[in-house]
Amino acid sequence: MEVIEVTLPHGFTVDGNWHRAARLRALCGRDEAFLCEEAANLSPAARTTALLARCLTGLGPIHDVQPAHTRSLTIGDREALLLHLRRSTFGERLSCVLSCPESSCGEKMDLDLNIGDLLSVPYDAPQTQHETQVNAGGTSCTVRFRLPCGEDAERVAEIARHDINTAAQRLIERCVLEARREDALVDALPSSAFRQIPGLMAELDPQAEMILRLQCPACSRPFATVFDTADFLYREVAAQRGGLYHEVHLLAFHYHWSEADILAMRPAKRRMYLGLLSETLGGDSA
Repeated sequence: MEVIEVTLPHGFTVDGNWHRAARLRALCGRDEAFLCEEAANLSPAARTTALLARCLTGLGPIHDVQPAHTRSLTIGDREALLLHLRRSTFGERLSCVLSCPESSCGEKMDLDLNIGDLLSVPYDAPQTQHETQVNAGGTSCTVRFRLPCGEDAERVAEIARHDINTAAQRLIERCVLEARREDALVDALPSSAFRQIPGLMAELDPQAEMILRLQCPACSRPFATVFDTADFLYREVAAQRGGLYHEVHLLAFHYHWSEADILAMRPAKRRMYLGLLSETLGGDSA
């Protein structure tokens, strides 16, 4: 199966060396079935970890990519990989349906996006750690932190189901490496850190949260929404679950191929053969 090489916006280190190259193959039927079955009960973060581990054939010098590797990538790098994965499997264009958030309106609107417009350019001078100054009771506190990764998102996933604010606080706590006032370590982060650090993280890893700024065509209200690649891709594949097994049935019935051979194909290749069958059988195979 064809493998593409992509550049991560942030990157990662191996033995002290920085790497941004990733090698990725498109989804095949096995991956679609995985998303619809085994991964259906996983948290979105855990589902992303597992899917990327299946489809990545390399990360820098790493050739045998495991879930631990994809779990350690920043949220932005994981989003970028999902966008590349979606593009290589289904194409450049994304078609969405949104609802106006105004309660008195609720207008449905179609939105077409291009993946190229959603991908961030590689960041300038990325680092594994960052520092900022926050106010702590009238004095300055130095906070050293790292960017959130897939493992952080997985660890707070259960909390987020019930309390998104507490989950966000736990995420920040996981990413803070040290807080120091003058020469003494601070046991508890000042509240100002929880207000300041999320915005700084968003600036340092803009691919992590893709905000779409839109206007309702019916009521003209401007609004913003976050595009979640993992959620979009999962829903897109899950919506075609019945179609996947119907395609397997038709190809196995007419060509006598095994289920394993058919599920190893990319969606576009399966549908090419189905198109040929439809032409040959006068449309009865559809």
